[in-house]
Amino acid sequence: MAKLDIGILGGFSGRVGTVVGYYRHGAWFVRAYQPHIKDRKSAAQLEQRSRFKAMIQFASPATPVLRVGLRQVAADQQITEGNAFLKINKECFPRESRNSRNSRDSRDSRNTRESRESRNSRNSRNSRAIDYRSLQFSRGSLAAPAALQYAVDEGGVLTVRWSAGGGRLADRIHIYLYCPAAMTGIALQGERGRHGLQALLPQDFVGEELHLWAFAAAADGRVSPTVYGISATEDATTTPHNPNEEATSDACTAAAAYGMPAEERARCPRGHG
Repeated sequence: MAKLDIGILGGFSGRVGTVVGYYRHGAWFVRAYQPHIKDRKSAAQLEQRSRFKAMIQFASPATPVLRVGLRQVAADQQITEGNAFLKINKECFPRESRNSRNSRDSRDSRNTRESRESRNSRNSRNSRAIDYRSLQFSRGSLAAPAALQYAVDEGGVLTVRWSAGGGRLADRIHIYLYCPAAMTGIALQGERGRHGLQALLPQDFVGEELHLWAFAAAADGRVSPTVYGISATEDATTTPHNPNEEATSDACTAAAAYGMPAEERARCPRGHG
């Protein structure tokens, strides 16, 4: 691959002879044309494709968060934020063994019409191999929020708490909550100095396995490393937060930063629909 500072006749897009031109991240590039390559579909190829597919499926719903947390990393490497996430976190996603893949294919061929319940159970079971605690949605030197904890009540209201952990109280706290059974996540925003927020979860998140991460972002674009949240029911020994610290109680305002659908806001128990 070559970078064109001026471009051939101003740069070009598409194939010209044995080269292909394209424009990306404000610059023109050319690369050698790759003729058709026979797909051998070897065990190693199929394993890599399966792993890559799982990574893409996980990263896609997190795009709004990645655009904040990995913006500078992506710009420095001239790649997309999604690709930066895959590059940083590839070791967090397991390699699928040939035996497990053959077993899965055989099972799927026998059960071409599985129920939503069994599919969600399988998604949750397979997801446990992902190293959730090590995933990074941001990379930077800003002070990260501390003592990140969350809980979900019977009504599906998510409460997230954190300590400031340094930095400016006006810094934004970006949160990503992922549900393996639903194979998607939601993004929320809070303020470092508010020490918490609440939001109403989608119905298919309630009662399911959840994973939560957060990082801080300053007004000048600097971000903190990502921290993994602990469920209040998972670790009852976590140091409690100061009860005098005020938490944001406006679920709809917290979720609206990333565009929660109107039908979800209408379910808000606090009358903000």
